[in-house]
Amino acid sequence: MIKRLFTVLLTLIICSTAGADLSVNIGIGDNSESSWPFAPYEITPDSSSDVPGWMPAKFDTYCVERWVVFHTHPGDYLATIDDEILYGGDPSLAAFDPQADPLAEYTKKIYAAYLNGALGTEPGGVDGNVVQESIWGAQAYLSGSGTAYEIDADILGIIDGSTASSDAIAGWNNVRVLNLWSGAAYDVGGDVQSQLVMTPVPGAGLLGAIGLGLASWRLRRRKVSAEQTADHRQNEMRTDTKAVNTR
Repeated sequence: MIKRLFTVLLTLIICSTAGADLSVNIGIGDNSESSWPFAPYEITPDSSSDVPGWMPAKFDTYCVERWVVFHTHPGDYLATIDDEILYGGDPSLAAFDPQADPLAEYTKKIYAAYLNGALGTEPGGVDGNVVQESIWGAQAYLSGSGTAYEIDADILGIIDGSTASSDAIAGWNNVRVLNLWSGAAYDVGGDVQSQLVMTPVPGAGLLGAIGLGLASWRLRRRKVSAEQTADHRQNEMRTDTKAVNTR
């Protein structure tokens, strides 16, 4: 029961991080490379829309799909924050993939490592296009020639479970998909290139409040249980007394 209640509370917290009507602009940013795929892109949330309080005024992002394009670039789009890559990113320009693609663990760790500065910055670091192609490799997408993208060896060495520093990939499990839409949200006809976004973990104070609430609930439950036990014992004693008196 306690685990179920805690799960529900965390789900409500996470769901509350996503704006109900979030709009963003995506385009080439200060850190973008000068050649295709021009990664990373830069997201600027529309302050007049439902922007979550934790979302930065600008942040770098990467395309998570390979075979889905923007309608206009740079452009303004409706955005939703989801756990999956909606309508997929498999190699088909003729029809949208009806199946959502999961966000790979390595994709999350690559993006977290980038945001944490663990991949380095040029000169001497891994450039944005290498990061982008590593993300496509983590998602097992194919290039235009049909060959598989691969995670860069240097990046893999930073994010791999056996060698990864906890600081390098801190927050990786909070990376989610920023699905973009040219029309109504979740309408397949308006699906455009999905991006990555780092969502916050619940604050320590909020988690503490949840913990206190659960502790209080357990204390009340124990108190009620103790009172019920005491009442039961008293009833047994009365029963025993009546039995003696009737002899």
